[in-house]
Order: sequence, then C-alpha cells, then structure tokens
Amino acid sequence: MNKKLYKLMNWADIEEIIYSECDHPQDLLGPHKHGSNTLVQAYFPGAEAVSIKWVAANGSSQITPMEVADEDGYFAVLLPEKNVNNYVYKVTYEGKGIFNENAFLGDPYRHSRIIKAADIDKFKSGKLLNAQDVFGAHIMEHEGEVGCHFAVWAPNAMRVSVVGEFNNWDGRVYQMKRLENGVFELFIPGELDNKKFQYEIKLKGDKILKKNDPYSEMITDGVSVVSDNVSFKWTDKAFMSKKKAGKEMLIYEVSYDRFSSSIKQLKKEIADLLTAVKDKGYTCVLMTPGSLFDVKERISSNFFEENPNIGHKNNLKMIVDALHSAEIGVIFKWSPSGFGRDLSSLEGFDGTCLFEHRDPRQGLSADGKRCLFQYGRPEVISFLLSNGLYWVKEFHADGICISKVAQMLYLDYGKQAGGWIPNIYGNNENLEAIAFLKEYIKATKAVKANAVVMAEDSSTHGGMTVSQDSNGIGFDYKWNEGFIGEYFDYISHDPIERGGLHDRLTDELVYSYAEKFILPLTDELLVKNGGLLDLFPGSEDQRYRSLRLSIAYSYMHPGYKLISEGFDSAADKICAALNKLYKNEPALSMTNEDPESFEWLSNLNRQGCYVSFVRKTNDPEDMLICVANFAGIEQSIVSGVPYEGKYKEILNTDSKEFGGSGVINQQIKRAIDNQADGRAQSITVKVAPLSLSVLKFIPYTETELAKVIEERIRRNTPIKKSSKTSSKTKK
Repeated sequence: MNKKLYKLMNWADIEEIIYSECDHPQDLLGPHKHGSNTLVQAYFPGAEAVSIKWVAANGSSQITPMEVADEDGYFAVLLPEKNVNNYVYKVTYEGKGIFNENAFLGDPYRHSRIIKAADIDKFKSGKLLNAQDVFGAHIMEHEGEVGCHFAVWAPNAMRVSVVGEFNNWDGRVYQMKRLENGVFELFIPGELDNKKFQYEIKLKGDKILKKNDPYSEMITDGVSVVSDNVSFKWTDKAFMSKKKAGKEMLIYEVSYDRFSSSIKQLKKEIADLLTAVKDKGYTCVLMTPGSLFDVKERISSNFFEENPNIGHKNNLKMIVDALHSAEIGVIFKWSPSGFGRDLSSLEGFDGTCLFEHRDPRQGLSADGKRCLFQYGRPEVISFLLSNGLYWVKEFHADGICISKVAQMLYLDYGKQAGGWIPNIYGNNENLEAIAFLKEYIKATKAVKANAVVMAEDSSTHGGMTVSQDSNGIGFDYKWNEGFIGEYFDYISHDPIERGGLHDRLTDELVYSYAEKFILPLTDELLVKNGGLLDLFPGSEDQRYRSLRLSIAYSYMHPGYKLISEGFDSAADKICAALNKLYKNEPALSMTNEDPESFEWLSNLNRQGCYVSFVRKTNDPEDMLICVANFAGIEQSIVSGVPYEGKYKEILNTDSKEFGGSGVINQQIKRAIDNQADGRAQSITVKVAPLSLSVLKFIPYTETELAKVIEERIRRNTPIKKSSKTSSKTKK
C-alpha cells in the first residue's frame, strides 16, 4: 500500500469494522474527500481482489484496482477527483466468497441517510402512526440507485447488520448506521426483491442474536422476506364513501386459512366466499388469523404479516376489494395484547426488553407462554398504533376487532397473588394499556370516521362502549362472552338437569344492555375437544336440534350477531332464514341497544325448561313473541301475550326445511281470555323438543275487532229469555 494512502487510513476504526463491532461504518467505508482526492474504502470478507468502476468528471468510465489494506478483505483506493459518487465495485472471489466469483456490487456507504430526524422524534414520543413506512425493508430508488432500505430500532445493540441470502448471512458485510435513539438504517443497492433476510445484532460479550424484521410483511422458512410494494388498483371507492349502517350488522367470521396464494385458486375461493356470504345474508366478514396464530392462546410474533397462506399482501387486498364490490364490509381481528416467545421475534430484541417489561410479573402472561407489551414505552406505542392503523389504511378495513382485551385491562389476569405488580393506585387495572386502547380508537376514527372498533373481551370492566367524552374507553361494540359462557354451560347439560340451572339461562339478560354487545358464536369460543355438536348432550338428532335452537336463540337475544364459518355448516338454511328475519324485523335489528325492546313473558318455569319473551319497538305491529323449549319433550306451552290480536308463526327451528321433524304451528293463533304469565290474554304454542318458535303480532282489523267485542259481550253478558219464547217452548 502506498504511503499516502496508508497515512489516510484510520486503523483503529478499521479493526472495529473487521471485528464487526462498528455502528458508524459510514465514517470509514464509502467515499470521503481528502483535498482534491477521494478516499474510497470497502470491506468484502474473503475477496481476492476488488476494483472500482467509476465515472470521472469528464464522463469517461474508469476501472481502478483497489489496494488490500487487510487480508481479511478490507480494500482502499485514492481516486484523483474530489467528487466521486457514481461507481460500483467489481469483486473477485475464488469460489469461496459470499457472492458469485465475480460480482458487481453497489456501495451502501456512499448514500446519505434516509430516515428523517423528525420521524425518529415522533417514534420516541409515541406519535409515529406510520412506523411501517419508516422502519422495515423497502424497495426504493435512492440517489440514482435502486435497492432496499433497511431500518430497525435496537438502542442497546453494539452493532446491527443486515444478513440474508444476498450476502451468505454474513454479519460482517452490511453493518448498519446508527442514528438517533438507537435507530439503525442501511440502504443496500441491488435487486433484493423477495430475498430472505434478518438482522444480526451483536451485544457486548460477543453474543450474537438473529432477529426477524418487526415490520416484515412476509415470513418464509422462519425468516423475513423483502416484499416489493406492488401497487394495487382498488375498485371500492363508492363503497368506502358510504356511511356504514350498523343496525343490521350480521358478521361472518372467516379464517385466513381458507385462502391460498395461487391467484387462480384464490379467485375461485373468493367467488365461493362471496356466494356463501351473499346467499346467507351476512353484511360483514371478520377476517381472523389461522396458522399465523395459536388459535387457543392467540399468540402472534409477526404483526405486519397478513398470512403465510395468502402470500403477497395484494392477494389480501383482492379479497377485501371483492367483498366491498359485493357490498360486504370487512373487519380484521388484531391482537396487541402480547407476542409469542419466538427467539427470532420481539422478545429481548436487542438483548434487553424493548417491547416487553423486564420484570416477568409485568412482562409475561400467567402461563409464561406470551410476552406482554410494555404500553408505557412510547416507541412500543408507535409500533402498535402503526400496526393497528395499517389494516385500516393499507387494506381498507371497515373495522378492527381487538382480541383478548381482558388480558390487556388487568395486571393480574390469570395470575396468583404475588405474581403481579399493582398500578400506582394499588389496584389491578392496567392504566397504560387502557390509555393505549383509547389512543388507538381515537387514531382509527381520525383515519376513518365510520370504522368500527370492537373488543373481544371476557371481562366485566365497565364503560367499554361508553364514549371517551363520558369517561368510557370508547369501543363501538363489545363481545358478550358472558352470554356464551352462561348459555352453553346451561345447554351442555342434559335436559333433565336444566331445571336447577335455569338462572344461567335467564340471569345474564340483566346486563345484556349494559354495553353495546355482539353475540359471538365462534369456533374459538365454543369448540374445545371435537366440534360444536359435541357440546350438546343426547343423540345425534338431539344435538342437531340443540344446534338449531342455539343459533335461533342467539338471534332472538339482544345483541348484534357473529357466526363463524364451519360453526353453521350443519345449519346453513336456518342461518340464512334468521339473517333474513333479522333484517326484515325492526324488533330484532333496530333495538339491540334499547333495554325497552326486550320483555320477559315467562322466565320462571324451571320444571318445564322453557322461556317466552317479547322483542318490540315503539310500533306494536313490529312485536315478536319467542317461545323456546329447552326440554327433551314436545310441549304445548301457554304463553301470556301483551295484546289481543293474532299471532302468526314466522319461524320454527323444527321445520322440515331446516332438517327438523315438522312440529310447527300452521294456523294463526288468536289471543284468548285465558290469564297466563300475568297477562289477561294468552296463546298456546306447540313446540317440539329442543326447538324455538317465533310468532309475529298481527293486530285485528276493524271488522275482526268488532266481532271479538261482540263475542265477548255475548259470552260475558246474560240475556233474559222473552215470555213469547218461553210459551213457544212449552208448546
């Protein structure tokens, strides 16, 4: 090496790079002016020779060999011009290098920084709402070169490198630049589309971690993949501009696992889904994770990945766009309660607890299988807010369902005494998590005012669907898991045992209007060992009867409806009929938030195992009577009714149309003067075992009413026989 070049070299810092402990490689590598010359340094471990192909000021193309500064692969050259920016390296290996034998490579260290200081300030204050655009891996053109920009937050790392199949997973090659607040970035020129990569994080003590990109949209073979941002042409502008009507919200839960990444197959699967949703009459689809999550524990490690089955994110956009074209809303399930303990994921990301609490009493779930987010750390809030808004902005979601909310609300969720730390007031509320939920709901409404945010919540925490202005949390809806627990505990017992459990069927109605509830008949809540039918006792016929009864009872019960695919496969026809009935009857669809819309007729008949109740609006002609027989025998149930008039059966779960035995009430019922359930009039309804009947009130016409009055007068008023009539009788 010539003496002039040797004197310009910073040998202490060069050693730091060679030992891969450098977090400021741009200070040495790349071009640096020295008077009228430019010093260019490069590090290619294992390279035999390196030349630099550059363009001189006169426009001529030059190829200049670089000198070996260190046999490990450190090269340098002093070019006779002060502005050298347009160049590539020609790197030669002898079959043992990390690249091809001869590779033409761009220089990551000749490029200026990309991340703005203002974005880092927002990130560290919890206000960066598009962190996925700042961090992660993004294909772009920067300063005349096409490549990929990588950025990650790892404040306690000694050094961070991008490793992947493009550099033989060698952490010495692409050491990243440290910016403010522990943010690292590097722009790597070249064709990196669909390349696998990770971040290699070096800690003090020479410990090495390999971590996936927290913002990666694709994970393959357990590692992140550079995903090119191919544009998608949406066709749902008209649908997106509509104000969504929530009163007729009928949600169909669909797993990502029903879809594939093959475009041809995906189009067929979308068509099948549209047919199923439209034919059954649902208004919304809830997209839920499948293989991406552990269904029971709801564990996620990759928050920006759609699903490995679907492939590129445009495939998911295709699904949403098709549903919107069919006037079907789309809700995504999202789980910001915690993350899986995957060594390549968020836990101990830079050797310290970045995303989770350090103290396991705060940072781990009760069973130790999940890490819990540190909601008091602003950078974590930026990550979570950005992730939740990502589904609304990027995928045109009409709503978000936040799962496992109870685990977020309570510091002691599932934990024993001593296994958790109280808040500053000495109680078990997770104040930081509640503040985050409120902030997310506000941010979502700011992005899309008519988006719905619902809570999959098993807790009894008050004010969940109360507005934030009234000191509530501000969810639009909350899942009524209390109804699911009480009802299915009741109906899972043999009918002869249900008399002693009658309160479980009736008592939960006390709080059915305490929040804006959704009734979730979902596999996740109901399927334990085997299928849903296995929850019901008795013969196969009895189990199917119980299935039809349960679905119908949930539709008659106050609350919006959610049915998962597969759950209703044995009852498609009755689900379609119930959806139609729900939409056509204001007493069902328009009154789910009005406690005056429900009234018990009979809820005390423990021995008979039946109930009857009214669903109504302010208009008497909207009134429905529901009679549900939970006994294992057919019954003729006498039910009081609010009004004189006629009652026509409009749905019966035992109809042959739904696979029943055909015990129905074909004739219209007229209320008679027979007291029952504290009412002056009543009707008698024949109900098959484990069946439900819905009857609609029909007021008398004036002619019918006059006839009823006349009959009542004649029946209740004695008429004295005349003397002429008596004498004729004697003769």
